[in-house]
Amino acid sequence: MAQSIDTDLPEDGEFAPTGCGRFPRESLELAAIARADCSVEVDERISTHLVICKPCLEAVGQLAQEHTLLTELAQAARPDRATHAGRSEGAGLAAEEIPGYRLSREIHRGGQGAVYLAEQLATRRTCAVKMLLGGRFATPVQRMRFEREVEVVAGLRHPGIVTLYESGLSRDGEPWFAMEFVEGERLDEFVRRVGAGQRAIAELMRRVADTVAYAHRRGVIHRDLKPGNILVDQDGAPRILDFGLARSSTDADATDPRSSSTLAGEFVGTFAYAAPEQLAGDPTLVDSRCDLYALGVLFFELLAGQRPFEGAKSIAELVAQKASGATRRPSAPAAACGRAVDGDLDVIVLRLLAPDPARRYATAAALAEDLARYLDGRPILAREDSLAYVVTKTVRRHWFASGAAAVFLLTVVGASVALAVALANAEREKERVRRAYSTFGAALASANPEEGQGSSSMNVRDFLALVEKEVRSELADEPEVLAEMLKTLGVIQLAFDDPERSRGPILSAHEFFSRAYEAGRIGPSPMAEAELALARQLFLDRDFSGSEDAYRRAIGLRQLAFGPTAVETVDLERQLATVLRRQGRIAEAGALLEEALVHADRFPSTKEAVRVKAGILNGQAVLAAETGEHQDAIESFRIILSELHEVVPGNDFRRGRTLSSLAQSEAALGMLDSAERHAEEAVAILTERKGAGAQWTREATEILAKIRAAKAAAAPR
Repeated sequence: MAQSIDTDLPEDGEFAPTGCGRFPRESLELAAIARADCSVEVDERISTHLVICKPCLEAVGQLAQEHTLLTELAQAARPDRATHAGRSEGAGLAAEEIPGYRLSREIHRGGQGAVYLAEQLATRRTCAVKMLLGGRFATPVQRMRFEREVEVVAGLRHPGIVTLYESGLSRDGEPWFAMEFVEGERLDEFVRRVGAGQRAIAELMRRVADTVAYAHRRGVIHRDLKPGNILVDQDGAPRILDFGLARSSTDADATDPRSSSTLAGEFVGTFAYAAPEQLAGDPTLVDSRCDLYALGVLFFELLAGQRPFEGAKSIAELVAQKASGATRRPSAPAAACGRAVDGDLDVIVLRLLAPDPARRYATAAALAEDLARYLDGRPILAREDSLAYVVTKTVRRHWFASGAAAVFLLTVVGASVALAVALANAEREKERVRRAYSTFGAALASANPEEGQGSSSMNVRDFLALVEKEVRSELADEPEVLAEMLKTLGVIQLAFDDPERSRGPILSAHEFFSRAYEAGRIGPSPMAEAELALARQLFLDRDFSGSEDAYRRAIGLRQLAFGPTAVETVDLERQLATVLRRQGRIAEAGALLEEALVHADRFPSTKEAVRVKAGILNGQAVLAAETGEHQDAIESFRIILSELHEVVPGNDFRRGRTLSSLAQSEAALGMLDSAERHAEEAVAILTERKGAGAQWTREATEILAKIRAAKAAAAPR
């Protein structure tokens, strides 16, 4: 319905009608101004509506003839001439209009406001100032949306979201807010300029999805994700801005303009990136999954160089295509332009563009996880309809008595499927995938005590040795599949602190991966995994110099794959610090951990990031304990336990290790009762998870014994 505005203009009846009533009259007036002045931008939803609504189109035509009104409104709509009432024509933006800021040129204009480059006088820092379009002619809904943007952005603190500094009213009483100025370029322009390949695009989209997931966890739906609202800064990091159309996912009444700033029957967003449910104009249908659809359009566009529905001849045809899900795979138009798009990325994009929200990813975090899996070479979850079924059927067909062995077999199968899926993308490789599954089936069958070598007393280590023997025998002529499986088997044996059994598989896998990497058959990410496995093997072998070299190679490879400040890269720096500490290079280890912590403070809010940061803090606390600063170490260990509580189960081995270190520092300060309690819990966790013979378990048991001996010696006789 039409909205009234608080101005001294003549009454509505003195001017042209308001069309069908879907948009307020002043929105149609701005569309009329744009006919004579091409510098005035009109919201895309209004332009789209005018294509299909004859009453509104006629209303705009009549308004275009009202010269007196248009002159006054044009001044309100064009801040570069006279955006505020009472200012003379051509006066521009005076420095004193916003106290504490000096405004210069306009750098961006959207549907709600104009953004200016500015200087904060008190700090001399460059920033951006956003002001509401239309000035005193802005409608109540426009003002409410502007104020809502201030409220939303002020509550978001994430490296991928532009930071808000402060807000207020100008000397003319118009709202504004100052925010971080991002020196960068639009996401699509950045991708074109650097010639980004599919992996680089997938990494950018992973970071964007992680940022969107952060906003969604705080109840904020952006509703207008598009290339122009995502800038890539000078560090190559994508930054999301313009939350002018954002709404809360927790609004009690999505049709109440006081809560959601959306009117029933009103479309908000950008038409090309809008989900089908957004086009219906019913705010109750819109939830966080509309942002996922927009990411799907954006992802398609970056990969293929065009939008998914560019073949539509009309607005009606475009709407029909979106609603029907008649979407091409991005690999089709990309191939025509000489670009390569992996089959897994096709699957991810098509899932995002599903017309039914229930068929999209459930959350932006799930999308970020799938992109991380793709970049790691692991199977993507978007293929779960077929992939999970195959794996589950394979395991159930050869189920056996040992529950623990079953769990670890699933780990082996899950890791090996990554390579199998990659191979399956080519029709000629299907036989190799069949061979891989057949080998696992044979290994499972060999655990059957009635037909194979298994017995009721077989432990997990023995079972893994049986699997290794089987895969070496059956896959000798399939080195790619064999190497992936051997690496996985070796890493599992490492988790049991069993270097004798892990050494053979890991060295064999590393040799193959090294040859494949030198020949250009694999990328830096899988090679980094092979180097990491070797580094851990050498560490358990107490070859700390060799372990250091392997860690440094792995770090260099992950920097190529993910960047120097990614969670995956920084995690290896934390592990390298442990190797340096074991060599007595305390100062080097401390400096490396300090640098890693700086990067960790900018990590996204994911469970893996929290675990990695806790590991860095743990490394610093251990260094403090080794240099006699036990009180500082105790405080750090307690913080780590609190953070781990949010992301790992109570019996996680990392909690056991931290509790053991905490007990040791408490004992050093004579806090024997607390130390004993924590040491007992550590021994119980590590015995359950790692086994009684594992290194960490043995060390925790020795600490507990020393604490009990100290208590006995201190007891009164």
